[in-house]
Amino acid sequence: MKVWFDIMNTPQVHFLLSVRDLLIKEENSFTYTAREFSETAQLLAQKLDDPFKVIGSHHGKSYFNKVSGTLQRFWKVHSIPLAYDLSISCGSENAIWSSFLKRKKSIAFGDNDTARQWTYARFCDFSFFPDAIDKGLLNKQGLKDRKLYRYHGYKEDLYLSNFKPDPDFVSSLPFTNYVVLRPENIMANYIRNDSVKSITPQLLKALEYQGINVLYLPRYDFDRAYADGIKNVFIPDNPINGLDACYYSDAVLTGAGTFAREAACLGIPSFSFFAGKSLLAVDQKMISDGWMFFSRDPKALIQQFIKSSKKEPDIKRCQSVRSEVKQKLDEVILGFNL
Repeated sequence: MKVWFDIMNTPQVHFLLSVRDLLIKEENSFTYTAREFSETAQLLAQKLDDPFKVIGSHHGKSYFNKVSGTLQRFWKVHSIPLAYDLSISCGSENAIWSSFLKRKKSIAFGDNDTARQWTYARFCDFSFFPDAIDKGLLNKQGLKDRKLYRYHGYKEDLYLSNFKPDPDFVSSLPFTNYVVLRPENIMANYIRNDSVKSITPQLLKALEYQGINVLYLPRYDFDRAYADGIKNVFIPDNPINGLDACYYSDAVLTGAGTFAREAACLGIPSFSFFAGKSLLAVDQKMISDGWMFFSRDPKALIQQFIKSSKKEPDIKRCQSVRSEVKQKLDEVILGFNL
């Protein structure tokens, strides 16, 4: 079986490679494409020994440019000679549309109940979503029961189930005790206008006042400028393994949903200041279960951080989720008769 993975952003690197690992057999082969966005290609190059093609890039905040960029990338992806039987992606319209037109099978993974599932739902053959997301909502978005499987847990569980921290990671930092701070993604699709203002500058100043070391992971040049003049802040020159950054930290404060969920699953105090209009169902579940704290108030975030403490990660739970997804994935692919 020839499998094509299309990777659209940084969080998908760990996840889709963990899905790949579920399919590794002597008779299977894999092809990879990636979009140049927020260090996606750099991280993939670090994690992957095989070659991959970089196709397209992020087209900025404008809705028109995003739509235009999606269509441009689809044409490029569809035009190149990729040999595959099955495409697997995190809801990549480019991969799913192309697979449909080439009469190939496709599988979509997702965990964003606010995303545009309707743009690809009718064209994909099967999809996997966490059961924290209401089935009725996914059905309305076009993912009918016959092509939908809802699993227990979170997508982060798949790759955390066999995570082995790098014992040398902390030696690459100028301090041993620290918190991770990741700004909001102001350029993301879910932010439709310029009314959202980053609270990252206030958080940096509050952490400086508390004398807390900060491993700061900016997304863009304007994010980087927030740290100008702030003491006890370290910005890596190259992309780092975010899982190691989480694991060795005292807490993770982030505007990124995936990063917050990774920290929560690892037992690290997790603080989200996600800037979207509404929280994802998976985040709401973690918050209601006490795994994550959410606020857009810097003072409330710092106060809650001061009261927090680490827990041991529940790797057995992660492994159970991984086993469940593997069993269903094998069943679905067997049904495709590839």
